[in-house]
Amino acid sequence: MKSKLILPGSTLGMLGGGQLGGFFAEAALRLGYKVCVWDPSPNAPAKRFASLSFDGVFDDEGTIKQFTRLVDCVSLEWENIPASLVETLERELRVRPGSRSLRLAQNRTLEKGFLTGHGFPVADYSVVDSKTELDNLDLPLPWIIKTATEGYDGHGQWHISDRASIKSALNVITGDGPWVVERIVPFVMELSVVVSVSSNRNFVTYPPTENIHKDGILQISISPGRVEKNITESAQRLAQEVVQSIGDPGVFCVEMFLLGNGDLIVNEIAPRPHNSGHHTIDSFSVSQYELQVRTLCDLPLVKPIRNGDSVLLNILGQEATALSKPNVANIVMGNDYARLYFYGKESVRPGRKMGHILFTGSDNETLLKEAIETHKLISIEN
Repeated sequence: MKSKLILPGSTLGMLGGGQLGGFFAEAALRLGYKVCVWDPSPNAPAKRFASLSFDGVFDDEGTIKQFTRLVDCVSLEWENIPASLVETLERELRVRPGSRSLRLAQNRTLEKGFLTGHGFPVADYSVVDSKTELDNLDLPLPWIIKTATEGYDGHGQWHISDRASIKSALNVITGDGPWVVERIVPFVMELSVVVSVSSNRNFVTYPPTENIHKDGILQISISPGRVEKNITESAQRLAQEVVQSIGDPGVFCVEMFLLGNGDLIVNEIAPRPHNSGHHTIDSFSVSQYELQVRTLCDLPLVKPIRNGDSVLLNILGQEATALSKPNVANIVMGNDYARLYFYGKESVRPGRKMGHILFTGSDNETLLKEAIETHKLISIEN
């Protein structure tokens, strides 16, 4: 679609109704837009902020027609939105990021091929179509095996430490293939960089965030990451080059590993805002969600000004239940550094992101200590 300014008062469509869609809707409402959220779940959190919403499945022809008629443009919350739906909407509407980015992020085989084809550094990997190929795979161990499609938050991933564990893994690896087998690299830090790019190729890039995962699920994010200035600049440059190669306007997150020698290798690309970027709501003048609105509507991109340091602690599963206890709530809500966000999800599941606590201040080492003590508290109470 031809680029044009979409003014406040228009209706922005959001595919997916989780927390990322909710924060997008909040940013859009503040800027004067209306938001229409389409998610098959009638209780999707983002619908709390929606002017309009749809519950139909994503291939329902009637809902597609209604949605197309009511919205002026569309963005998406996560990469498991059907690419075929986005392609259908693109015939009549602006969708950012578009189906090209989405298909790339939905298939790790395509993603790895894209990255290596453009000369970006990645961990050594192989693609196997059958689990029986693992026995004879010529790739140094240890490995992490990932489903090519539909994996997230540690789901669809298996660690293989040595040859002896391959046979037992054959009984637990699920799916029909293909699978991407990556060599586990001895990284010293996981980083993520959020990049926003407009239709006229202007870029805004946040400083890299340092991420700490547990069981494949993001637990703590530290901003700015505790790295030297040259690493910060290299990470921002690498993320921008990756997004530039994709060619779609929108907000992206590039996840990467920092190696002991200072090299960076790309892990994954997300064609959307990222959970590790929630802190931008409080610690920058412009959040990743406002930039998502701006790139979608062709509003000017402005450079976010950092207000201070931050450490984000994700609230997972039953930790949310612990926070509902008066003694725990009083301690957390009484912490001068802490801001509590609940996402409005009704069902609690192990490992599910139910909310986050953002600790803000002038020294992220102090904030990290506060986050660790708070995590101990909600874990013990849980």
